[in-house]
Amino acid sequence: MDQAQIFEESVCPSKFTLFFGCPEEVLRERLLNRGKTSGRVDDNEASIKKRFKTFIETSMPVVEYYRQQGKVVEISTIPPPESVYEEVKSKFKEMRIDPPKRGNIVTN
Repeated sequence: MDQAQIFEESVCPSKFTLFFGCPEEVLRERLLNRGKTSGRVDDNEASIKKRFKTFIETSMPVVEYYRQQGKVVEISTIPPPESVYEEVKSKFKEMRIDPPKRGNIVTN
């Protein structure tokens, strides 16, 4: 929350917050599958649980703060990456903002 407030004070007020939503179970499976091939030692059950807890405690208050202001644009990440990207482009178009280029979006 501190970072969001400092950003708004020193850079500019937020126009919107792009929130990629995904159920924890789907994320857990994705991370465990990534761990099988990535070589990342932190893609394991214990680390994943800690990451989820940290996210809920530190990031969700920021999301809820902006949601109360009507500034959250939520996009499901359950569909394939190309579908998610098309949804992002659609939301940006609705807000009359140029969407990011495809290469600038991380799909893992």
